[in-house]
Amino acid sequence: MNVSITAPLFDLDGHVLLTEVDPAGLAGFERRNNRIPTLDGGAAIPDFGYSDADRTFDIRWPNRDKHQVDTIRRLAKTYSRLIVATEEGCFIGAPGPFAMSDDEAQIQILVEKRIDQ
Repeated sequence: MNVSITAPLFDLDGHVLLTEVDPAGLAGFERRNNRIPTLDGGAAIPDFGYSDADRTFDIRWPNRDKHQVDTIRRLAKTYSRLIVATEEGCFIGAPGPFAMSDDEAQIQILVEKRIDQ
């Protein structure tokens, strides 16, 4: 799956296109609900619906291109928000943890909102 990560401001080296992203890290979501036990042994479940702001993208890709990994690391250190475009849409979010092993790189993006609607 393709994922684009871009700086929110003009930056000559502020764009990376990842072409081999594991799609499993982009699919998850939650609804805004919780379960509260009641005194009668039941439960109350208030449901406030779905929001893109509750999503976390776990972006994993093969660690083959040093320049690509270094650019994403620099973007995550420099900007408090990044623009992430996936097949589903375009989002802005805060960079979370960045990790790297010999064969895989990973960054989490805490989605703030969807910006293509």
